[in-house]
Amino acid sequence: MQLFVESDVEAGVLRGEKIAVWGPSPGFRDLRWIKPVLAGDTISYASEVESMRSSEKRPEWGILQVRQTGTNQRGELVFSVLATAFVPRRNAGS
Repeated sequence: MQLFVESDVEAGVLRGEKIAVWGPSPGFRDLRWIKPVLAGDTISYASEVESMRSSEKRPEWGILQVRQTGTNQRGELVFSVLATAFVPRRNAGS
């Protein structure tokens, strides 16, 4: 996962994009290992925003929930988790 994040950040920097700053993670829930992942499998990961809202106690931060999934080379869903993270808001207080 660390290599994935590092390569994604490097690609963004090369494209001239502003790199997002993530805050702490209050955790995750609904972790499911749906099928076994075997040696030699290739897993493709995807993320989709499920919800976002303002933090009541810290209006400069938003709370983002993202469904992350992994699919093997046969198109079978093998992994799913709902991750939560604090992210800085672009327009704090609005």
